[in-house]
Amino acid sequence: MSNFWQRILTAAVAIPILYAIFRIGGILYLLFILALIMVGQIEFGKLLRSRNYPEQKVSGMVFSLLLAVSAYLGYFYFMTTFTAAVVLVLIFELRGGREGGKVVRAGITIFGIVYLGWLLSHAVLLRNIGDIKPVAEYALNSQGLKDPGFFFIFFTVACTFLNDTGAYFTGLRIGKRKLAPEISPGKTVEGTIGGIIACILTGIIVNYGFGSPLSSDWTIAFSLLIAVSAVFGDLVESAIKRGAGIKDTGDIVPGHGGVLDRFDSLIFVFPVSYYFVLTYYISSGAIGG
Repeated sequence: MSNFWQRILTAAVAIPILYAIFRIGGILYLLFILALIMVGQIEFGKLLRSRNYPEQKVSGMVFSLLLAVSAYLGYFYFMTTFTAAVVLVLIFELRGGREGGKVVRAGITIFGIVYLGWLLSHAVLLRNIGDIKPVAEYALNSQGLKDPGFFFIFFTVACTFLNDTGAYFTGLRIGKRKLAPEISPGKTVEGTIGGIIACILTGIIVNYGFGSPLSSDWTIAFSLLIAVSAVFGDLVESAIKRGAGIKDTGDIVPGHGGVLDRFDSLIFVFPVSYYFVLTYYISSGAIGG
């Protein structure tokens, strides 16, 4: 089966499942994010082994998973866990052994925690943004949203996936000028522009489908920010793979590669979306008003 049809089949199976997980939320959604982080950490270990870098210890996996759980409990617990993770890794990794090896191992472990644990855990914060009482009240009374977390997570993921899809097909058909050939030879300027357009159109359609809870300017700004963040997320993951000398981080997602290959854009998009949404509610007077 060609890569194209693998992508189509994967999307046909995955979209209804993801929609159900996003809609239900709660523990099921948390378990989904925990699974992404865990598989991502396994793939990250594969990248390290490919270049004989010192592998991060179990602490990298444990703290990354704890960050998602703490995000489920609330932002205070999330930031406290992150601070504790960095401090404890530095304390334990920098003991004994050769100086250079200690610093490299500590840096690798903290990078894994930040890249996979801290950034991806913002997906939990975004889905649970309705747990903030003023946000829930404003969303219901002014936006007509009973579950703002579902709207924003659906908006974010739909825009990101359609941005990737738009960039892929536009680049395939008319892509000529390379965007960053030294990092990602296949990514083109034309494909990137096509992805941004697809992302904005998707944002407008999704917003309309939910009864237009966001104004047009906020919708376009949100979509544009997602598109730009997705590009940077993709380039960062490509740079990591290029440094490791491998094409795909895994084969768990048919037609797409591993978790890091499929969700690379979202790793950057989730935190950017979360803080954008917070900014929206602050500027609207729902928070701190």
